[in-house]
Amino acid sequence: EAGRHGEALTAEQEAVEIRRRLAQDNPAAYEPNLAASLSNLGIQLAEAGRHGEALTAEQEAVEIRRRLAQDNPAAYEPDLSISLSNLSIRLAEAGRHGEALTTAKEAGEIWRRLAQNNPAAYEPDLAASLAVIAMLLAARSDLYEALHATGEAVKLYRRHATAPPVLPRLHAVLGLQADVLERLGFQEEAETVRRWLRENPLPPDSHA
Repeated sequence: EAGRHGEALTAEQEAVEIRRRLAQDNPAAYEPNLAASLSNLGIQLAEAGRHGEALTAEQEAVEIRRRLAQDNPAAYEPDLSISLSNLSIRLAEAGRHGEALTTAKEAGEIWRRLAQNNPAAYEPDLAASLAVIAMLLAARSDLYEALHATGEAVKLYRRHATAPPVLPRLHAVLGLQADVLERLGFQEEAETVRRWLRENPLPPDSHA
């Protein structure tokens, strides 16, 4: 966050090394932490432009979290879904768009199931997952499916608009929705969405 990305990457690599060593001796205690560090490392590597290594790190995080979720779904399915969403983005960066979409949809299915049982806790996560799916669909020019996904995401975000992280995410998905509407030729509808964004700007201290 201080802009010292190289040092951040070095620190995260060291964290992975330590946690990997701990997890070798005591997997039950330390594999969840190792998966968390691998997922963070994937993000840092992607920001450094090292996309192949980022993909490998996120794949390992998914493998660990999938195994943990099989034994204890209640504890680890949310983490698995987060890593699946991250992996879908890494796959898209690698040009593997079909796999990216499949992976993103798997994450969405988990969030949808969790949200059915606990809407207050998990509907914003489902909305975020739908936004990723919509982005991937739009990149493939599956525009009507992308529009449907953005519509559902917007509905969910508006239901939880008072939660601090939700408003900037709502703005982001509305921006995507406007772009999709424009690509479909619905210029008036796209302008309506953009007008709402102009009339409802984010507070200066908002963070996505």
